[in-house]
Amino acid sequence: MSSDFIETATHNRISKNSHISGSDQILISGHSTIHPQVTLKGDVQLLTKSNTTISLGKYCYLKPHCSIIPPIVKQSSSSSSSPSSVASNESDQTWYGPSNIGAYTIIGSNSIIKSANIGNRVIIEDNCVLNNLSIIYDCCIIRENTIIPENVVIPPYSEVKGIPGKDFCITNLNSSYKSLIESEAKQLQILGTV
Repeated sequence: MSSDFIETATHNRISKNSHISGSDQILISGHSTIHPQVTLKGDVQLLTKSNTTISLGKYCYLKPHCSIIPPIVKQSSSSSSSPSSVASNESDQTWYGPSNIGAYTIIGSNSIIKSANIGNRVIIEDNCVLNNLSIIYDCCIIRENTIIPENVVIPPYSEVKGIPGKDFCITNLNSSYKSLIESEAKQLQILGTV
């Protein structure tokens, strides 16, 4: 294994050049790889009493330059017009919900994840944006350059591609993809290729 990575007791490989904030609020189950320049933003204020802002299931594979940011669930700002409140944004507040990512999930380079939940056996290809509070169920493939709108729910066994308002479409995947995606995630973990 490259000296640019740290290997944990649970066989996670984490690049020394990844950007992980709030690591005490991030749960990684095991056998996962986090490549250089991956951003995990764990230092956010949750609306719930949970201590985990981001959780990754086993055999997750995060390619370089992807980002996982917990979804925003509530925002408030001061409506007072007093000079002191205008000068200070101390009363402006943003609360987040946890971001849960299931096992055997692959996230492509330069993809931005703000989903509330991503199921097991999901492939998100390069340059995708999964917007705030979107939900991706088990066994889905999100094709390269796809944008998932806010609050959209993608059903299980779906292939998604395109940009909303332009060429966005969802088609059914064969049930055989369940084992294919799991095998690919395990293979990436073993071979360590990007």
